[in-house]
Order: sequence, then structure tokens, then C-alpha cells
Amino acid sequence: MRPDDWKHAETDHFILHYRRMTEARKVAREVEFDLAFVANTLGATKEQYAKKSHIFIFQDQDEWQTFLANAQKPAWIGSFAWQDELYLSVRNTTPGAPPFDSRTLAHETTHAVVARIYPNARWPLWLNEGVAEYMAGAAVAAMKNQPIQRHEHALNFASMPLDTLQQIQVYPEDPIQVAELYETAEKLIRFINTELPRERFTQFLAAVAAGRSLKDALLYVYPDKIASYDDFLKKFDKFSK
Repeated sequence: MRPDDWKHAETDHFILHYRRMTEARKVAREVEFDLAFVANTLGATKEQYAKKSHIFIFQDQDEWQTFLANAQKPAWIGSFAWQDELYLSVRNTTPGAPPFDSRTLAHETTHAVVARIYPNARWPLWLNEGVAEYMAGAAVAAMKNQPIQRHEHALNFASMPLDTLQQIQVYPEDPIQVAELYETAEKLIRFINTELPRERFTQFLAAVAAGRSLKDALLYVYPDKIASYDDFLKKFDKFSK
């Protein structure tokens, strides 16, 4: 796709491929912050994320849609990560939103960080997207020195039963179900980080990555905070932050 028009640059942890300097500078500035924030939150050492990976930055929406078709990806995807490489459509198309989509960049950077510090782990889909959505809001809030609540979704679609959420292994084709997947997963991770001891969150991640179900992981990591899984479900249903 117009190979001679790609330009290239490097940051400490990424190799950038871009069309315009405007987007490249913003990505370079924010992606390093996002990486450091997420890695620190997950308790990673610098050695665990010291490698460099590629970022391909698309600014033109028509070219992005052509790329998605060639890559056999759904047309609804705004950006995506493949292991620790990022493919970004950084132009925000949401009405009234800033032209540069910082939240999506932080979301995809989270995927890259997770791929680096958990290279052999197979996270379930709900955990992967829930952590990325939660970290996206938290990273942008930290970058702007603002309360995290200002950068969290309203969760209007967070209505999927948790049993159903855990059974999903591939992305749904229905955009409504995609929204339910993302927002229910985000609500779950937000609830765990808000209502339960945050310092145990990495233990929870390790428990799920080791193959424990959501129920078993919660009762294993937070036995003094959760009376039963049914009690957890009741509190989770009422959670609206």
C-alpha cells in the first residue's frame, strides 16, 4: 500500500511507520507514557518490556478500511494489536471528540505491554479486553493528571451475563454484542480494581492465566473480601461507577 510513502522513526520501545509527522509525533509521545504506566501498574520490571516492536500508523480512513479488508479483519475495528505490534487508525471519528484518539492508543498499547510481560500466557478474551479498556481510561487520566472517572465509559452496554462473557472465545459479528463484550469486561475489571484490594490484582491475573475460572480466581485471591461468588455477583450487578 503505497510503500514509498511510508516514513520511519524510533522511540525507546517502538519502531514507528507513518504517513504524516503530525500523527507520528503524537503517537511517539503518548505510547511511551502508556507503556510505562501500564507496565508499572502491572508490576513489571523494565527488563520485561525492554524490546522494540512495530507500530503502523494510518491517518486516512479509506486506506485503513482497505488494509482491514486485506488483513481479513472486521470493518468495525478502529485499531488492533497483533501480539506486541500495533496497527493504529488514530483519527477519532466520534462526533465532538478530539481529532486524535488517545484512548484507543492506550488500549492497544496495553495489549502490547501484556504480550511482552506475559509472553507465554493465554488470557481469555474477556480478560484481555477488560484490562485493555480499564487501562485505557486510567492511562489517559494519568497523562492528563485528571480523575480516572473523566475517561471511563458510561457502560451503557455492560449487560452481558458473566457466564456468557467467559464463554466467548472469538469476537462476535454483531456490533451490539461486541459493545456488550467490551463494556461488560471493562465493568468487571473496573469493579475488581475499585471494590477489591488493588495490590492483589496481578495475583488475580496470574490465577486466571493459570486456567482458573473467574469464580475460582476471585475466591482464591480475595477470600477475605468475598463471602461467596453469589455475593460477588449481587454487588457487581449493583456497581455503576
